[in-house]
Amino acid sequence: MDARSQKPHSHSEWAARILTLFTLIAVCLMARPVPAQETSARPPDPPTVKQITSDLYFFYDYVGANSVFLVTNDGVLVIDTREHPRLGQDLIARIRKVTDKPIRFVINSHFHGDHTFGNPAFKAERATFVAQQETARLMKLVQSKEIARRSDGLLKDHLDPKEVQLILPDITFDKEMTIYLGGREIRLFYLGPGQQPGDTFILFPQERVLVTPGAFARHSMPNMAFTPSVDNWIKLLNQIGSMNDYDVILPGHGDVAHREDVKELAAMLTDEYATVKSALETGMTLQQAQATLTFPQYKDWRNYERLKNEIKSLYELIQTGRRSYFE
Repeated sequence: MDARSQKPHSHSEWAARILTLFTLIAVCLMARPVPAQETSARPPDPPTVKQITSDLYFFYDYVGANSVFLVTNDGVLVIDTREHPRLGQDLIARIRKVTDKPIRFVINSHFHGDHTFGNPAFKAERATFVAQQETARLMKLVQSKEIARRSDGLLKDHLDPKEVQLILPDITFDKEMTIYLGGREIRLFYLGPGQQPGDTFILFPQERVLVTPGAFARHSMPNMAFTPSVDNWIKLLNQIGSMNDYDVILPGHGDVAHREDVKELAAMLTDEYATVKSALETGMTLQQAQATLTFPQYKDWRNYERLKNEIKSLYELIQTGRRSYFE
């Protein structure tokens, strides 16, 4: 039979063919590979040691707390020891990949357990521990609370909270202290409470590097549960932002930062504090404030999801002038 003898297709047949064609196209589209960014968020990089200068190193842990260590001919100085004795041992192993010099000093920049619970590992190295007076007092005061609030996270990481032991500083200071090690100068200074009492800044003047405590983290919503004075926190950030004797910041959390990042946090704190105070003064309840004050301009900041808790902490401070965590 030639083409001229074929019967024309009916309207229903054409409709069925078109429907089949569209179905095949839809199936193909649905079966296409999904880009990686659509299936899951990129996991954070594993902890790593970054060499900042010829003898200054930054241990950076995106999901945990950072540490810093200085290597000299006469030994090593370490700032903060991580969240568990075994993590402290891991930090020591990383230091040993750089040097076999003895660890002489450990500075705890503030009382939080993710910066101090690794102390026992360094005590075994016979290091001398240094901290600001308020840090020493709070380490002793809230040790059991710190263990309690961190236990779930430790257990999730297969770390036994019972292995944590309180190691208090051997030396404390009030406003300023200078350590000399291997011909290097390390300046410790306290500008009053920031994120918490005892927040210690450490300056390496020869390297032009500043190490910051919990009072600063780049592009990150701050934890408001411990500060006794937001006004002083903002003041000290402005002081740090005006200093001219450093070029690089190594924060307690987050990656390497710079002076402009400190100014950004000071502006954010000023905005948040003023907004929450205004809401409270106009009679807004805590629940209303948590529902209303969303601060969308900071939605891409790290830890934005804890904003409601931060508003609650500010309400407590403004209404009572107290910090319940220290009671």
